[in-house]
Amino acid sequence: MKDLFIADAHLIRPDDAAYRHLLSFLQQQRGQVRTLILLGDIFEFWVGYRHCVFSAYLPLLHELQQLQASGTRIVMVEGNHDFHVGPFFTETLQATVFTDDGTVQLDDTTIALSHGDTLAPTRSYLWLRGFFRSAAARFLIRIFPGDLTWKIGDILGVLSKKKSRRQPRTQYVLPEQAIRHQAQQRLDAGADLFVCGHFHQAHLCQQDKKSMAIVGNWGDTCHYGQFENGRFTLEEYHPAANPAT
Repeated sequence: MKDLFIADAHLIRPDDAAYRHLLSFLQQQRGQVRTLILLGDIFEFWVGYRHCVFSAYLPLLHELQQLQASGTRIVMVEGNHDFHVGPFFTETLQATVFTDDGTVQLDDTTIALSHGDTLAPTRSYLWLRGFFRSAAARFLIRIFPGDLTWKIGDILGVLSKKKSRRQPRTQYVLPEQAIRHQAQQRLDAGADLFVCGHFHQAHLCQQDKKSMAIVGNWGDTCHYGQFENGRFTLEEYHPAANPAT
């Protein structure tokens, strides 16, 4: 059976194209996937409450439950848009959750995982990241009503998209040297393959007979990673080929 890697869907509303395409894709994978590895920023905004989830994400959560029930193991690497993922992932889905980097073993291959946001960060970003993942932020999340938290997340998402529009992706230069340096440390520590998301560009290269991959951006291009028969590849889902989408 194959293992799938998905990152950076940035889902918001179920009627958005990226959301519909991901649901369709996952429905087609039922019973065929050994491990589904979510590499962060699957949601535009997510924090986990014990007794409720954001209603906009119910269709995806239902599909993840269906996959888990069909025998798929789910692994979640928290991103910079989805953290403190909470009991729905750890208890309902029985997922393996990595709050930072992690490692999985698939057959004889050791795979180092990272969302990627710490590979080439600014100092101010690391400070902000540390705050959002702190015990203080976790406490505030617990006392804020879910509707208020969702509104705050929605505002932050709008601001983030405005910033992205001011910096077109065509002008973005992948910090490949910094990524390679961090990936090499994980490979030197014993991993055979390093896989991350965050940078919204599909990229696969060899490093000293080992591999480093960025799985790309589901939200815009429906890229994903696939591990099958001991080989990792980058793939692209083409929803137009499926009349259901």
